[in-house]
Amino acid sequence: MKALDTLAQLPRLNLRGFTSPVQYLERFSAEIGVEVWCKRDDIGTVGLAGNKVRKLEVELAYAIAQGARHLVAEGSRLSNAARAVAAAAAATGLRCTLVLCHDEPSEPVGNLLLDGLYGANLRFVGNASWAELAQHAEEVVTELENAGARVYRLPIGCASERSSLGFALAYAELHTQMASQGREVGTIVHASSSWGTHSGLVLGNALYGSPSTIRGIVVAGEVYDDVPGQYLAFAQGGARLIGAEVELTRSDINLTEDYLGDGYGLPAPGVMEAIDLLAPTEGILVDPVYSAKAVAALIDLAARNELEGPVVFWHTGGYHALFDPHYSRKVWTEIERLSAVRL
Repeated sequence: MKALDTLAQLPRLNLRGFTSPVQYLERFSAEIGVEVWCKRDDIGTVGLAGNKVRKLEVELAYAIAQGARHLVAEGSRLSNAARAVAAAAAATGLRCTLVLCHDEPSEPVGNLLLDGLYGANLRFVGNASWAELAQHAEEVVTELENAGARVYRLPIGCASERSSLGFALAYAELHTQMASQGREVGTIVHASSSWGTHSGLVLGNALYGSPSTIRGIVVAGEVYDDVPGQYLAFAQGGARLIGAEVELTRSDINLTEDYLGDGYGLPAPGVMEAIDLLAPTEGILVDPVYSAKAVAALIDLAARNELEGPVVFWHTGGYHALFDPHYSRKVWTEIERLSAVRL
């Protein structure tokens, strides 16, 4: 297919430096009764780990080609995307300003500490909705441009039509890896907070004519008015960029907010149990903000016999939040409780 050739030749940076492995989770699979593999996008340098890096490889190649020298990105103080942008800027010699909701904490921890270490200029705007945060980011862009900077603003979550192609490429990578194991993916489960990961995987699935089901576990609500429609629009937009003649409809967008819990960065049922099951069985860390909600969903869906295997848990990274005292104390308390129950 010509579109696959165009996709393979897409201009992109090499920020990861290696192909993330796909790993069979033998003990975890035995625990939940479903064959589960893990696509290890959590592996990488401390800053350049996680799903956002794939998006940045495509988006920043375009930004640099347009002459950008200063990146602006927005997110929460725990944002994996903001941390990845800061690290990518340092790696490529670009300047970076991050516009972050919430007030500046008394001490920098987790991703926020990394943002500072990578030299990002941090702008805290207090408690703000996603729409208000976007407005603050636009005001920062205007300020920098008026000062003569050549700015490229990255959308929230580094998600766009263009960056979704980074995950269409990622699907191709997984397709090859699983074929080498003699396996064909039945279901992909991943945490979803913007749209680039899901739309890219949906597009990749369509390009390969694969029967896989892509299940996005929503971990941040109220980002868009029409969430499925926004995801679909970017999958379709990515297809147009590479001239792919594939039919994508709303039925291809499989999202659930059933595991969102109280909201973004807030508690949800099964999250602590997911962390406490995956870490001791496989030595893999997931965090309570993003990836653990997807694992909790996977465990629950397996118990309900709602997953067609083999299942691939796409680890989107984000373990850094475990080192934020706000979460680490809660995780440790829950681990102690669960340990007592097991005894």
